[in-house]
Amino acid sequence: MLRDKAQMMFVLSALAALLIGFAGFCLLGVPYMLAGPRAIDRFAERTDQQLMAACLLGAAISLVLAPFFASGLISGSAHVQVFADTLTGFTGCA
Repeated sequence: MLRDKAQMMFVLSALAALLIGFAGFCLLGVPYMLAGPRAIDRFAERTDQQLMAACLLGAAISLVLAPFFASGLISGSAHVQVFADTLTGFTGCA
């Protein structure tokens, strides 16, 4: 099964990408299929759709950045502290 952490990270990232794509289709594709180009023309006026699109964009960006932070998320506690110190620039010297 999925025993390796890299395989599990790949499966979870692929699932997240699939769900983000489906959410984008529900946000923009379904209204376009039902109402035609009018649905996209009204996008500039509707702040609720703009907010949902911004959230989807944020989720997509975080999905792209997830592999860079995955080593700190799936490693042991000692490695996480070193990883966090590396990200923040803390060297341990007072």
